[in-house]
Amino acid sequence: MFDKRSILENVSKPDDKLFLAKALDQAYCCLRGFEKKFVEFSDPYKISEFLRITKDKIQINYMIFGGFDDAERKMIGFAPDYEQIEKEDFPITAVCISYNSRFGQKLSHRDFLGSLIGLGIVRDKLGDIVCFEDGAYVFTESSVSDFICYNLEHVGKVKVRAKITDNFEFLNIKSGLEKNITVSSLRLDAVLSSVFNLSRGKTADLIKGEKVFINWSMESNVSKNVKIEDIITIRGIGRVKINELSGHTKKDRLVLSITRYGK
Repeated sequence: MFDKRSILENVSKPDDKLFLAKALDQAYCCLRGFEKKFVEFSDPYKISEFLRITKDKIQINYMIFGGFDDAERKMIGFAPDYEQIEKEDFPITAVCISYNSRFGQKLSHRDFLGSLIGLGIVRDKLGDIVCFEDGAYVFTESSVSDFICYNLEHVGKVKVRAKITDNFEFLNIKSGLEKNITVSSLRLDAVLSSVFNLSRGKTADLIKGEKVFINWSMESNVSKNVKIEDIITIRGIGRVKINELSGHTKKDRLVLSITRYGK
């Protein structure tokens, strides 16, 4: 077994401590009850913190999965020592929400999420929302998938249809746009300004307004230097991954290889 109290005592952020406590409770129930247990969807930052904090402190089989291999929001699944845990064990269902875009506005990730939250579904029950031309695939905890199908009739003012699906051929749209950009420095505001074609002032406002996250941790320091492999998100705008520093221009600007997601 493990000592839950000693593991939690060095975690200062209330939100992180709550998630860690839930995960430890599920691990404990798995070890005591000899059955597979799952932690609800969470973002990569919280999951990585759980793995970091509990490393070498609990001995248990686990797997992290979000419904498909490139998912961002995922569950943690635990299994007893004598059992293997498989992707098929996870209580995850994909719901396809479709609409006719020719007769209404173009719906965004925010639109779909807002309507699902409006049904009373908490965020922990929802995984990734992957938009396509005439709808979105929403990965949900299986306990709420039927509820969504029966009750979601509109997203905003647009009439939609929701149904459970196992057709994941759409997943190639998850990939982003790879390209090179030039920046004056690796400062956060400089990089985001170049990636998303925003003014430095607008970028600074977004950072100071706590709309920017590096590796899913909020960052409010405008002059923070980004690093290779960092994933940076501007809430409501998009996301970028820093792939590598490719070189310098003749004017000594930095050339960055990036992958851009979102708008």
